[in-house]
Amino acid sequence: MRSAQSQTKQMVQLLILLAVATIVAVVFRAPLEEKEVQSPTQETQNDFHGELLRYDRTKASPGYTLYPVVGTAQVLLLDMQGQVVHSWPVDAQRARLLPNGNLLVVHGSKWGTRVEPWKTYKFSVREYDWEGSLFWHYDAPGRVHHDVIRLSNGNTLFPYRTVLSDDVKAKIVSKRRRRLKDIRSDSIIEITPSGEIMWQWDAEDHLDLNSCGKPSCNEENPADWTHVNTISPLPQNRHFDGGDERFRPGNLLILLRNWWTAMILDRQTGQPVWEYTGDYKGGLSGGHEARMIEPGLPGAGNILIFDNGRKIHQGESYALEVNPQTNHTVWVYDDGKNFFSNSAGSLQRLPNGNTLISEDLSGRVFEVTPDKEIVWEYKGSHRIARAKRYALDHVSQAVFKR
Repeated sequence: MRSAQSQTKQMVQLLILLAVATIVAVVFRAPLEEKEVQSPTQETQNDFHGELLRYDRTKASPGYTLYPVVGTAQVLLLDMQGQVVHSWPVDAQRARLLPNGNLLVVHGSKWGTRVEPWKTYKFSVREYDWEGSLFWHYDAPGRVHHDVIRLSNGNTLFPYRTVLSDDVKAKIVSKRRRRLKDIRSDSIIEITPSGEIMWQWDAEDHLDLNSCGKPSCNEENPADWTHVNTISPLPQNRHFDGGDERFRPGNLLILLRNWWTAMILDRQTGQPVWEYTGDYKGGLSGGHEARMIEPGLPGAGNILIFDNGRKIHQGESYALEVNPQTNHTVWVYDDGKNFFSNSAGSLQRLPNGNTLISEDLSGRVFEVTPDKEIVWEYKGSHRIARAKRYALDHVSQAVFKR
């Protein structure tokens, strides 16, 4: 009898232990599996490879090319021979090399937004020193995305994602849009090194809620209303010097991808004072990296825009140079189906008059002359995040010797 009771008691205890184990497995299984998926492996970080395809020393503009690799947590610094002269072990949706050798970064690339710690860091702007240690950071009210600028006064300017409140959504005429659970918008802020907000712009306060720019709100993504992907303060320029107040230095040039529109915001009022939707082969279709060419560079005062070709000229991207006073296209790089990045991408005017083009989705960066000859070309195995060329003396050589 005692033996039977003992066996029954042991059986009950065993069943209880099995039940507890099952509950624990159910509760903790998803987070553990998620963690395993999100953790980058050494193999993932090391599987990048790139190749210099072309280099004409007599025609290329010398410098170092910052090359953020998506999917490897690496930002590479390449010399003109395509050799890696330095790297930072970070994911970047946008990276900028500062003169002191530090790297100013917005995290959360297409890969990093799913992988820790970059998934968490996408809500902050972070600055790393030459050795890759955290030097400074600012935690934003929402997801920081696409761009960041260190201003000459030491402040930092960047956009972050917001969601329209119910009161604001009530002003939208379209019932279909109003019924959406969330409609994403954008704010842009300028902060001091200590984190004090010096200037702020909220899209819903200055843009027509019932407009989506060039396309209708149903042709892009009605839940992603603005999608700011470029912010760039205007430099000194001939247009303002000639009396055109729209181009006052410090006014902010932005590009709203889902509006297929570049616009300039008056810094004092926040209102748009200039807009461009393009006319080359149907005009802008998406768009990235609107920048006014700086003084001292060929084409100074004109605006460069990377036209993706998301729908209107699908399969073909164009590098545009525009006179903003006339909106006349003064130069275009168009190579048909040989040049295409459905999203992302950037342009940069170089000191010798060439243009650096970052074809992000293919991992290709190339430099073209005004006559559209490719004189430098590098191709990697991964998507990249808007490569940029820096002068040889941008960073002190003493930094390289650390």
